Amino acid sequence: MNTDLEKAKQYFEAGLTLIKQKDFISAEENFSKALIFLPDRLSILINLSATLVQLEKWSEGEQICQKILALESNNCDALLNLSICLLHKNEQAKAIECLEIVIANDLYLDSAWANKGIIFYELNDLIQAEKCFENALSINPSSEEALVGRGNLRNEKKEYLPALEDFNAALHLNPANSQAKWNKALSLLRLGNYEDGWKLYESRWEISGMREHKLHINSPLWLGDESLKNKVILIHAEQGYGDTIQFSRYIPLLEGLGAKVTLAAQKPLVDLMKTISPSVKVISFEDVGQKAILDTIDYYCPIMSLAMAFDTTLKTIPKKTPYLFSTPEKNLVWHNRITRSQSLKTQEEKLFRVGITWSGSGHYAGRSNLKRNISEQEMATFINSFSGQKIEFHSLQIEKDKNESLLSLISSNLKTHDQSIQNFSDIAALIMEMDLIMSVDTANAHLAGALNKPTLLFIPDPPDFMALTDTNKSHWYPETTILRQKNRGKWDEPLSSAAAIVNELMNPQDISK
Repeated sequence: MNTDLEKAKQYFEAGLTLIKQKDFISAEENFSKALIFLPDRLSILINLSATLVQLEKWSEGEQICQKILALESNNCDALLNLSICLLHKNEQAKAIECLEIVIANDLYLDSAWANKGIIFYELNDLIQAEKCFENALSINPSSEEALVGRGNLRNEKKEYLPALEDFNAALHLNPANSQAKWNKALSLLRLGNYEDGWKLYESRWEISGMREHKLHINSPLWLGDESLKNKVILIHAEQGYGDTIQFSRYIPLLEGLGAKVTLAAQKPLVDLMKTISPSVKVISFEDVGQKAILDTIDYYCPIMSLAMAFDTTLKTIPKKTPYLFSTPEKNLVWHNRITRSQSLKTQEEKLFRVGITWSGSGHYAGRSNLKRNISEQEMATFINSFSGQKIEFHSLQIEKDKNESLLSLISSNLKTHDQSIQNFSDIAALIMEMDLIMSVDTANAHLAGALNKPTLLFIPDPPDFMALTDTNKSHWYPETTILRQKNRGKWDEPLSSAAAIVNELMNPQDISK
């Protein structure tokens, strides 16, 4: 009869094999079974904690790490894994405390310095992050974590070519490093190298936060090679609303190849997406798994892979706009609503109408941050500077609290519509009633561009990869002008430029004089 030790060893060794195979779900099962027989064996607990980190089970991982530390208070493996769990639970201060204990016990542990650098980077403390990454690399020049971390840091400092060097160095050490591939892809796209960038962008399916959106269906993946004549292809949304809007421009090109297109979009976008083409079948992404749909599909393609499938370069971006439209029914509803909202005094006057979006979702450039947002105070100051003029601002924001916060700071001139907006087809019709759109880098900016509406797009410093690095004209939307921060976190210059543009549009110079 097997002893408890032998049974535990059997499950433990199976778990180690499964880790090498990257089957972390099965590895967790085996380590958990091993613990039934040896509940306090450190080797089992440490490997289980590492497996839980891979599975992104942060709370469970924290519990196992705490159990290890109860048995061995300064266990470096447990402290390192615990710091990762705490970071992802937004407990950065506690995560740094764990790493400081590790470093106090082993000053030359490069992984502790690399992890500490990652936390400071997430906290936007670039000076401390750089020191940590440099320490890690001085100890171990082959630290992949530190190279990728420093590469991201360099991108944040707009040192784009040195950042690429770091990602390339990490890939030289390990060509399968998914974080290095992903961040190199973003770097290449940011620098306008679409030929290589879109190919490497396919590595997103290895990255947490994106791989969860990958479809697993029996139909083959189409990336541009096979003929689509008389074939049905499913194009599915995968990331944000703005991404779906931006890349839906490729749908008519698919029809031009003879394809019958089914587009699975996020529910708030479904009505809007139906305006791309009357022959495109548009469904909600939530319904994509229905047998009646999957049985008709010959191929599928994630919507952001279309850029690679069509060999997109900066010169070959499909720029025909508009490619999305507001419907006549919605146009009538919103025209009447906007007209009724005018005061009796101004109904006979021609007002210059500006649609504004100053805040996004709280995530930007792949991270949780507010860097793209313009504060309500700054936006209020901008609006108040036009007091008394024949101008009317309309909020495109759907969040009631944000609208109320801005309304409390202004004297006049702002209309809000959060109670009336049901989906993006409403926002499209509202945009069409405007003379100009001003927006931070969010879905409304993409929608305005897709509708071919004159748009001022506010881009933070440093920019997201899709905004390139220095152009003031969008390569994707012909009527969009980019207003970039000159200094990190400062919107005064872009807002000043916007004010000058608005004044010029309201009071055009008579060139005949």
